[in-house]
Amino acid sequence: MKRERYRIKIEGSLMIFELAVLVAIYAIWILSLVYSMVASEEVSLTIATLPFIVTFPFALMLAASAEVVLPGVFQIDILLTVVIGILFFVRWVMAIVGE
Repeated sequence: MKRERYRIKIEGSLMIFELAVLVAIYAIWILSLVYSMVASEEVSLTIATLPFIVTFPFALMLAASAEVVLPGVFQIDILLTVVIGILFFVRWVMAIVGE
Protein backbone atom coordinates (compact mmCIF):
# COMPACT_ATOMS: atom_id res chain seq x y z
CA MET A 1 0.00 0.00 0.00
CA LYS A 2 2.77 2.40 0.94
CA ARG A 3 4.78 1.47 -2.17
CA GLU A 4 1.81 2.21 -4.43
CA ARG A 5 1.36 5.68 -2.95
CA TYR A 6 5.05 6.37 -3.41
CA ARG A 7 4.93 5.13 -7.01
CA ILE A 8 1.87 7.27 -7.79
CA LYS A 9 3.60 10.29 -6.24
CA ILE A 10 6.70 9.76 -8.39
CA GLU A 11 4.63 9.27 -11.56
CA GLY A 12 2.70 12.45 -10.81
CA SER A 13 5.93 14.38 -10.32
CA LEU A 14 7.29 13.07 -13.61
CA MET A 15 4.08 14.01 -15.40
CA ILE A 16 4.26 17.55 -14.03
CA PHE A 17 7.89 17.75 -15.20
CA GLU A 18 6.95 16.47 -18.68
CA LEU A 19 4.17 19.02 -19.00
CA ALA A 20 6.47 21.80 -17.80
CA VAL A 21 9.02 20.85 -20.46
CA LEU A 22 6.24 20.77 -23.06
CA VAL A 23 5.11 24.27 -22.06
CA ALA A 24 8.73 25.47 -22.25
CA ILE A 25 9.03 24.03 -25.76
CA TYR A 26 5.84 25.83 -26.81
CA ALA A 27 7.22 29.08 -25.37
CA ILE A 28 10.41 28.60 -27.39
CA TRP A 29 8.31 28.05 -30.51
CA ILE A 30 6.36 31.27 -29.93
CA LEU A 31 9.51 33.30 -29.29
CA SER A 32 11.26 31.89 -32.36
CA LEU A 33 8.15 32.61 -34.43
CA VAL A 34 8.13 36.23 -33.27
CA TYR A 35 11.86 36.51 -33.96
CA SER A 36 11.44 35.05 -37.44
CA MET A 37 8.75 37.60 -38.27
CA VAL A 38 11.14 40.47 -37.60
CA ALA A 39 14.22 38.79 -39.12
CA SER A 40 15.52 40.69 -42.10
CA GLU A 41 18.11 38.29 -43.53
CA GLU A 42 17.87 34.66 -44.54
CA VAL A 43 20.64 33.70 -42.13
CA SER A 44 18.78 35.15 -39.14
CA LEU A 45 15.59 33.54 -40.44
CA THR A 46 17.38 30.19 -40.53
CA ILE A 47 18.60 30.66 -36.96
CA ALA A 48 15.07 31.60 -35.90
CA THR A 49 13.64 28.45 -37.48
CA LEU A 50 16.16 26.03 -35.92
CA PRO A 51 14.59 25.82 -32.42
CA PHE A 52 11.30 24.69 -33.97
CA ILE A 53 13.02 22.03 -36.08
CA VAL A 54 15.13 20.74 -33.18
CA THR A 55 12.40 20.61 -30.52
CA PHE A 56 9.60 19.33 -32.75
CA PRO A 57 10.30 15.59 -32.18
CA PHE A 58 10.69 16.07 -28.42
CA ALA A 59 7.36 17.87 -28.21
CA LEU A 60 5.67 15.03 -30.08
CA MET A 61 7.17 12.40 -27.76
CA LEU A 62 6.26 14.32 -24.61
CA ALA A 63 2.72 14.95 -25.83
CA ALA A 64 2.31 11.28 -26.74
CA SER A 65 3.44 10.17 -23.29
CA ALA A 66 1.18 12.74 -21.60
CA GLU A 67 -1.80 11.55 -23.68
CA VAL A 68 -2.29 8.65 -21.27
CA VAL A 69 -3.03 10.96 -18.35
CA LEU A 70 -4.45 14.00 -20.17
CA PRO A 71 -6.45 12.99 -23.24
CA GLY A 72 -6.24 15.50 -26.04
CA VAL A 73 -2.71 16.76 -25.36
CA PHE A 74 -1.36 15.05 -28.47
CA GLN A 75 -4.07 16.59 -30.65
CA ILE A 76 -3.30 20.03 -29.24
CA ASP A 77 0.39 19.45 -29.95
CA ILE A 78 -0.32 18.44 -33.54
CA LEU A 79 -2.52 21.52 -34.01
CA LEU A 80 0.13 23.88 -32.61
CA THR A 81 2.80 22.21 -34.74
CA VAL A 82 0.74 22.62 -37.90
CA VAL A 83 -0.13 26.27 -37.18
CA ILE A 84 3.43 27.28 -36.34
CA GLY A 85 4.82 25.23 -39.24
CA ILE A 86 2.49 26.98 -41.68
CA LEU A 87 3.45 30.39 -40.29
CA PHE A 88 7.16 29.57 -40.67
CA PHE A 89 6.52 28.36 -44.21
CA VAL A 90 4.67 31.57 -45.10
CA ARG A 91 7.51 33.64 -43.64
CA TRP A 92 10.07 31.71 -45.69
CA VAL A 93 8.02 32.17 -48.86
CA MET A 94 7.74 35.90 -48.15
CA ALA A 95 11.52 36.11 -47.65
CA ILE A 96 12.24 34.25 -50.89
CA VAL A 97 9.75 36.25 -52.94
CA GLY A 98 11.05 39.50 -51.45
CA GLU A 99 14.56 38.80 -52.75
